Amino acid sequence: MMNLYGVEHGPIYLQGLTKSVTAEKTHEVEWQRKLQTGDGHDQFHIFYYGDLDEDDLIMWHDTTPLLVYAEHSVTGERYLLIDAAKHGYDAMLCETYPEEEVNNRPLRPYLDVEGEDTFEVFLTAYYNVPWDEEFGEDVEPDGTYELITGERVHFNEVKRNGYDAFAIRIRNRKGVETEIVQEELA
Repeated sequence: MMNLYGVEHGPIYLQGLTKSVTAEKTHEVEWQRKLQTGDGHDQFHIFYYGDLDEDDLIMWHDTTPLLVYAEHSVTGERYLLIDAAKHGYDAMLCETYPEEEVNNRPLRPYLDVEGEDTFEVFLTAYYNVPWDEEFGEDVEPDGTYELITGERVHFNEVKRNGYDAFAIRIRNRKGVETEIVQEELA
């Protein structure tokens, strides 16, 4: 049976920053949540590194992975939504990126087609990898697993942050929704 640990809990770095968006069960490999701080705040500015395509999707800049943050519209605190250089199956198990590129990704504010800059943020991660079946025998006795970078992290973190696809949808104050990230990461 496929381990659905990631589906149930989502990315570990988003723990405590989301709330369920639907009472009904989504697809068994799909994790869907709305970004919301512990005090109920759900309005954010988006900052990103990457290029915008013709549909306003945030894409990689050449071969440099995209990076997206949400910024609390009142306090200015930033929350990492996705760093394609370290989150997702490929970044954790298959690909490495030049440090000078990853460390030089200046952020820009995201404005939607209506010029709005404050949004509700909806996140979706997909978990189609049978982690325990494919990689369970490589887990160390202390529960850690070695990533492609040589870093050792707990296997549950690998399963939660090693999603194979990730999407971000935003809704402005007028109710207009825009898909800003659709990343295949495996």
